[in-house]
Amino acid sequence: MNAWEQVEALRFPGREFDPAAGVARFHYALGDLVLTETVDFGPASVEPHPALDRVLDLLYVAASTSYYKIAAPRRVELGELALAEGAMPWVRALFHEGLGEFAYQNKLEYVLELPVALAVQAESPAFVHAPSGAPLAAVGGGKDSIVTMEALQLAGLDPVLFAVNPNAIIRSVMAVSPQPVRTVRRTLDPRMRELNEAGALNGHIPVTAINSLIAVATSLMHGLGPVVMSNESSASVPNLSWLGRDINHQWSKGLPAERHLRDALLAHAGLRDAYFSLLRGLSELHIAGLFAKHTTYDDVVTSCNAAFKQRDASDRWCGHCPKCRFVFLALAPFTGRDRLVHIFGTDVFTDMSQLEGYRELMGLTAHKPFECVGEIEESLVALRLLTEHPDWRDSPIVRALAAQVPALPSDAEVEAAFKGDAPNVVPARYLDALAALGAPR
Repeated sequence: MNAWEQVEALRFPGREFDPAAGVARFHYALGDLVLTETVDFGPASVEPHPALDRVLDLLYVAASTSYYKIAAPRRVELGELALAEGAMPWVRALFHEGLGEFAYQNKLEYVLELPVALAVQAESPAFVHAPSGAPLAAVGGGKDSIVTMEALQLAGLDPVLFAVNPNAIIRSVMAVSPQPVRTVRRTLDPRMRELNEAGALNGHIPVTAINSLIAVATSLMHGLGPVVMSNESSASVPNLSWLGRDINHQWSKGLPAERHLRDALLAHAGLRDAYFSLLRGLSELHIAGLFAKHTTYDDVVTSCNAAFKQRDASDRWCGHCPKCRFVFLALAPFTGRDRLVHIFGTDVFTDMSQLEGYRELMGLTAHKPFECVGEIEESLVALRLLTEHPDWRDSPIVRALAAQVPALPSDAEVEAAFKGDAPNVVPARYLDALAALGAPR
């Protein structure tokens, strides 16, 4: 038995927040080891809303998943952290569903039913607040957040752009927009790398839940309106089933997670409609078509995770990962070859070494890759459109895939991909803003 197997529980010994500096510190205990995360919001520009402290409670829980996975103990003990009972469904889902991929990859079945003990129950907030200022729009550097930025700007909603730990790529995307920017610095305990090298467990966590709560706290510190994310309908679709449970790489981007977090914000912090995804009703293909209408971001956009690990924004696409393959596939029906090759720096459809990766996206192999990519059905619709596109129909990858898929989607299935009516919780005035962008085709 190694040292990590002897850790019985993740505990929450306490947190601090310095309102003058805008710095929060969250402490987590695994046995005798206490680790501390720091989130530097910077000074508030207005008197922070009374709900801020309660939002930091929820952030304390969300950020704990980074530390839980070090040892993956069999219990989570919240200790003196008082939460409203109405927030607990989100807390349990955060571990059971948000760490589903981590559990699957490490074969830790018990994580799917992990006990989370609430020792102190907080009273419900005395008042309910619906943020009504300028929206805070999260920017990730890819096509999705760019569509959200453009929709909000076009509607005259004057969004404030937001990012956690923005790198050069995200900064270059935000710089194209005339809108103001807010950023936050999240710093993991510096011993994390050393612990991983010493044999601590590692894997995927629900990072969108963490960044979403950082954004909500930021909004309250600056008198802003709702946090607007750019998560699409396909984020809710799982990658596979394991032990009778859906395992979804994008769980914290999906609609069930969005609803859980909105419920927790209302139950524990008294915040109504403080957080939603503008693009929830749309497919990845629909979003790609909307992005294609805007050429302004062609020289800065990227969705490649390999590129995000670099220090500069010079190489924005690796051209060989699932994200690169899918985004190239999704944009191709709406762009000419010259434009898309300019964006990517290469024509992915001429590289036959990519075929097996594309077979995976088409559902011809095991399961959808553990990446932020669209549904298998969307990939098939894109392929159907490419077989009819003069710039792409004779490309080696397109021809090979068209010969291998059992059947291309029907006209009705193609039309369904662009209806834009998937379940969502977007307020009416924001839906109107999105509609103003028009149809993609």
